[in-house]
Amino acid sequence: MRNTRPTGDWDGASLAHEGFAFSTDQELVDRVVPFAVEGLSRGEPVLVVAGERVRTLLAQELGPDVDRLATFTAAETWWRGGHRTLHAYDRDLRALQAVAPTWRLAAEPTWLARDDGREWSRFEAVANRCYASLPYYSLCLHDRRRLPASVLDAVARTHPLTWGGSAPVPEPAYEDPERFLRSVHPAWASRPARAAVAAPTTPREARRAVSAAALGWWPARAGEVVQAAHELVVNALRVAASAEVSSWTDGDTLVVEVADAGPGLPDETLGYVPPPDGPDGARGMWLAWSLADDAAVDSHPAGTAIRLFFHR
Repeated sequence: MRNTRPTGDWDGASLAHEGFAFSTDQELVDRVVPFAVEGLSRGEPVLVVAGERVRTLLAQELGPDVDRLATFTAAETWWRGGHRTLHAYDRDLRALQAVAPTWRLAAEPTWLARDDGREWSRFEAVANRCYASLPYYSLCLHDRRRLPASVLDAVARTHPLTWGGSAPVPEPAYEDPERFLRSVHPAWASRPARAAVAAPTTPREARRAVSAAALGWWPARAGEVVQAAHELVVNALRVAASAEVSSWTDGDTLVVEVADAGPGLPDETLGYVPPPDGPDGARGMWLAWSLADDAAVDSHPAGTAIRLFFHR
């Protein structure tokens, strides 16, 4: 323990993002307690967001130091779905940035054990790019005893660092965020012949076309479908004279595709993170992603097609 370097060579100038997978309670304690104590000794805000079992173990080991933590709360209260959770996370990060030169977070995304929480792996990937300049150490905790192999594989592919036993080391399986996103998007099959297709030149025309499809599929979600498609069409018409909007059903899912012949997306991660204040294309993608249940991108220099998936 004396030779442990909880954050290695991290200088606090930018994001350090570690995926720590543990198999025993002792492994967890030996990793997180020195991490928290070091932060407290340096006067850094230390945040711990974890499940009940992990919080109980850490409270026993930290003793009175628990009261010195900036946050010590249940991870389950953070989960609001992928985009809503990230929106709250982003807000908290920006608030910390305004008052602290550096901070550290130990977080257990307990929702990764559920099917509806697997989407979070995409946000973990994107965080490496969109939060690269924020001065904090993010230690993500993953219990091998309760997570399937596919989730643990995604952890390795979305975290640049892993624990080497005495200090963090580079994770060999780590992938570029865009490459990871492409690998976990819904499968991109050819558009079916039965799809309804329109070529609007204005957002109003697009709303009319999508509204007809949404109302015929499930009126309760028509507003969300139309708004999401509208945002993508506005973006498409910024780079092309017209857009192609198509829609079809696949079982209980409505698929809406917006395609253009523009120069391609500059960054395929844009729809996954809250954009800066002010109107820009990234905000439209963020809103569209937030309203849909899933999304997929096919972008290249000759154009872009984005599919939104809405489940009944």
